[in-house]
Amino acid sequence: TIRLVNTGTGELFAQCVIPDGDYEKYVERVVDSSRYWVLKIVNGQRHAFIGFGFSDRNDAFDFNACLADFKATFVDKAREAEAAITQPMKDFSLKEGETIKVNIP
Repeated sequence: TIRLVNTGTGELFAQCVIPDGDYEKYVERVVDSSRYWVLKIVNGQRHAFIGFGFSDRNDAFDFNACLADFKATFVDKAREAEAAITQPMKDFSLKEGETIKVNIP
């Protein structure tokens, strides 16, 4: 979730909820600038696009790094876990007549 908050009053201006960590559908960098972004704000069946920018390039870089970290930490790992679940389980059980011999020195 990305929240735009009025720094003077602390009041919430807009909130961009990102379901399933799929932020590319809800947060997009503007093509011709490294400091400006567009958020897709969804309210039920309606949505609006809100543009915002950073006056300092370092802040814009930090925001971009935060999105990349979010994807690497949550989205990619969730997809890896989902892929691991869908793979067939290996059968390591002993078949009839098989034995295990353990030598303990």
